[in-house]
Amino acid sequence: MTVFKTFWIKLTHWEHWPTPLIYLPVFIYYSWLSIKSCDFFFFTAANPGMEMGGLYNTSKFRQLHYLPKRLIPKTIIFDPFSTLEEISKSLRINQLTFPLVCKPDRGERGKGVALINDLNELETYLVSCTTEFLVQEFIDYPLEAGVFFYKYPDRNSGVIPSLVLKEFLSVKGDGISTIDTLLKSKPRALLVATSLRKSLGRRLEEIPALDEEVIVEPIGNHNRGTAFISGNIDIDDELLATFNKISSYLPSFYYGRFDVKSKSLHDLKSGMNTKILEVNGVNAEPAHIYDPNTCLFQGITTLFRHWNIIYEIAKQNRKKGVKTVNLSRAWNHFVNWKKNK
Repeated sequence: MTVFKTFWIKLTHWEHWPTPLIYLPVFIYYSWLSIKSCDFFFFTAANPGMEMGGLYNTSKFRQLHYLPKRLIPKTIIFDPFSTLEEISKSLRINQLTFPLVCKPDRGERGKGVALINDLNELETYLVSCTTEFLVQEFIDYPLEAGVFFYKYPDRNSGVIPSLVLKEFLSVKGDGISTIDTLLKSKPRALLVATSLRKSLGRRLEEIPALDEEVIVEPIGNHNRGTAFISGNIDIDDELLATFNKISSYLPSFYYGRFDVKSKSLHDLKSGMNTKILEVNGVNAEPAHIYDPNTCLFQGITTLFRHWNIIYEIAKQNRKKGVKTVNLSRAWNHFVNWKKNK
């Protein structure tokens, strides 16, 4: 019965469909743009300051490094051979305390991201590491969002076409039911039931108090049960001015999404009490399309429109002399990516 429920949820909510299926028509459109530009790798000119334009295997640490320290969490990068003792020493020197967030420096879609609460969990995380990874200060701000930004090279100001607000997977207590029971009534929880059982463990048997809200998945990723809610109605000139300024710190950056945490929407717009968790390039999606109220046609046409924006930005940059990545370099980058996945 649970298998059928899961299948039905995925079937009737396109936001949960496999990525290759959603992107098939987008790839066809991308192929047409490649023919128009006479270059299969035209997109790499959209963000010359990012590896492969930020399509994949891009260093998160490198992008964060360009931003002022006040705008980012404390972040340290380690190689996969680092010992627990070495990391612990570095954490003390940098005054980083648990909980912490660990994530691959080069990863996509939330894979390998974990909230680490103590040294035992950190040691367990190290066992699974095969690539460079980041240890990042956990920012306990209530608002997590994705701010999409692009700017044509011949213009002074950019555009924010998408603002997504993230609702973490949580349950509200009734004073009687266990967390496990409460989760069974939430469709999103059914889709990530296996990982939840592993991460929550004995907490599943806890009984939250009446009206107590318990966040069961603190990582704000769509494939970890987080709901993406469109915040486009809140896009305004103040938000744009803030991200025009933030984007100016990044060299040759014209297209992407800032994943941020903030104390409030008001603070996000002003840039106060706000931390940039990641900067994504041409692989970034205008994530408001995954709002449950957005239909498939709207989602696909929005992706078409955004790939056309990438094409136009790259076209302008190429006219200014920006070179795209050649086949040899792209192949080497791909091989390194597959080796470290």
